[in-house]
Amino acid sequence: MIRINLLPVKEAQRVAGRQQLSTALLSASVVLLLMVVPYTIQSRRLSELESGIARTDAEIAKLNQQALEVKDLDKKRAELQAKLKVIQDLNQKRVGPVRVLEDLSSATPEKLWLVDFIDQSGQATITGMALDNQTIAVFMRQLQSSKYFCDVDLVEAAQSEPVRGGGGVTTAGIFKKFIVKARLDYLGNGGKIQPAPGRPAPGRPAPVRTGA
Repeated sequence: MIRINLLPVKEAQRVAGRQQLSTALLSASVVLLLMVVPYTIQSRRLSELESGIARTDAEIAKLNQQALEVKDLDKKRAELQAKLKVIQDLNQKRVGPVRVLEDLSSATPEKLWLVDFIDQSGQATITGMALDNQTIAVFMRQLQSSKYFCDVDLVEAAQSEPVRGGGGVTTAGIFKKFIVKARLDYLGNGGKIQPAPGRPAPGRPAPVRTGA
């Protein structure tokens, strides 16, 4: 009878089994590591991106708030400028008629007398008497130099009516009667600002009529 010792074979099989198990575990560990490491890296990158997005959103919100504040300041500045413009216009309206009359008086030369002054919707009609045509021309030229009178135009210039004196004696008129029209600018802009069609010019008061 022959005896065979199988113990070394069984031991070898056990060792081989352990090696295979170790190899399988190592392979599984490597595979798991290869799966976990990219996930961890991606998670970290995603977290950084989310943090960056949060910071960007915060900066955008801050800029939006600043833009709203700037817009509000611009609105307030525009309102303030509008109020200042209204105050300026009111001041000009207050002094405008006075300056018109002052310039009218300054433009009146000697040997010329004003009989009537009518302001209707910013159109002035001036009636007067002068010694001659040259005096009327001087009056118109001086009136045109005023920044409150624009488009000065002579409408009529004629010999005055004969005057009946005592004893029934009639003498010929020695004066020139004239009518001058002009456009008034109570803001003193020299007519640069034109009124809108169908609306009174800015700064124009109610029609004024003065007469001798």
